[in-house]
Amino acid sequence: MLRCWCVGVLLFASSLAFAGNKSGPVRSETKSDSYKLPVTTSSPVARKKFETAMQKFEEYRIQETLQNLRAAIKADPNFTQSLILISRMSSDPVEQADTRERAKKLALKASPGERLLVRWLAGAQENDYLPAIAAMNDLLAKYPRDQRLAYLAGDWLMQQQRYEQAVMVLERAVTLFPNYAAALNDLAYGYADTGNFEKAFAVMDRYVALQPDQPNPHDSYGEILRMAGKLDAALEQYRMSIRIDPNFGSELGVADTYAVMGKEEEARDEYERAIVFAGSDADKVQRELQSAMTWIREDNHKQAERALDEVARHAHAAGLGQLEAETHRILGMYEPDTKAAMKHLQAAQDVLQEKHEISASDREEELARILRVAVTRATDDLDLDSASKAVEKLQTMAGRSRSQVIQLCYHGAAGAVLLAEKKPVEAIPELEENASDPLTMKLLWRAYTSTGAAPQAQAIAAKLAALNLPTVEQALVVPQFRATLVSQAGRP
Repeated sequence: MLRCWCVGVLLFASSLAFAGNKSGPVRSETKSDSYKLPVTTSSPVARKKFETAMQKFEEYRIQETLQNLRAAIKADPNFTQSLILISRMSSDPVEQADTRERAKKLALKASPGERLLVRWLAGAQENDYLPAIAAMNDLLAKYPRDQRLAYLAGDWLMQQQRYEQAVMVLERAVTLFPNYAAALNDLAYGYADTGNFEKAFAVMDRYVALQPDQPNPHDSYGEILRMAGKLDAALEQYRMSIRIDPNFGSELGVADTYAVMGKEEEARDEYERAIVFAGSDADKVQRELQSAMTWIREDNHKQAERALDEVARHAHAAGLGQLEAETHRILGMYEPDTKAAMKHLQAAQDVLQEKHEISASDREEELARILRVAVTRATDDLDLDSASKAVEKLQTMAGRSRSQVIQLCYHGAAGAVLLAEKKPVEAIPELEENASDPLTMKLLWRAYTSTGAAPQAQAIAAKLAALNLPTVEQALVVPQFRATLVSQAGRP
């Protein structure tokens, strides 16, 4: 289970070191663990809870992981590493902010490596990417043989959509420890995201063989099979996960697979089941949002608008500003009338300005996505002035942030405007920077076609038609694009 298409979760696990001196935070290192990031704590209870949390994490039992991390903090309120992990794992924005600030204040009492860890993870949340990335690199250099640090870096790069770099880092983790299941899981996703499904399946086979009685290997295998277009096989894997552990929550995978198969009523039934296993308000609202998008796939405007409005209300009541803004953004993408769509997009921006607890990264990245959609709607309506103004805003954001999300939104938007200005040659390099987004891929196909780059057009068309992600972008673009290709193939 990774699901990089939705709000990502950045996790970290380290080997544990412990010393039982209760007079203050201490750490111990032996010859066997000195090459790993140490853990600073003075509580045996905290140590035990932390160790359990890491075991649950590597089984992808996130709620149990959080429960144990919170228990570790209760036993040792100064447990810096547990605090920063909670900040990154929790989907509660208030808890995220609280534990992040506490970790930053306590970091000076932790080890040098843990201070780098806090600087990295906190900086990533605060949209302060340059020092965050520098801290990550310093941490990897300091502990080059810590396989879990390599896994953390690979996982973070995956969430940043830097898949090729992630694969390199995760391959190193697997080289260090060939049977490290958590790294194998992410590595398989990395191969799949770069289109190398043969390698992805081989790694998943190793992962399943290592943990045949755990649900997550089958859940992950199901997701990767769906990405590869093997939808019936994906359902088999998800159902195997459910048989192994009915409480794990793989109903969500079944629902997502039904959604991309066009079986929207069945998908809604499964989303209802998946909501039962939601571990937080954010998880619940996210699953409600996935369910609402099935009405978009059916092109039932009335039901889609009603369902999305309800999701927005639920997100607002729960204080989940980013999800509320995302829901308005989706309404702005789907609304057929451009003026009404722009009102939804403005509502999304307004939500981000309200007094919701949202990390700086989440706020800025969601704003970038909103502006990217605004460019799409404006260029479709031939309002190049409005589109250009939105691109200028994105360019400013991209200039001050190294967030990959923001960078990709900017390049996709810049390419869209250039193409609308009938400058396909200039548009192509911009669009190629974001060639994994369905909206951009469709534009890139048009640009290649208009410039006579037939092989490139065919390659991007095949890639776009094969996308099976349960996202609104896929729902709005891919089914229609597949129909276009079929129509073109039938012409004399």
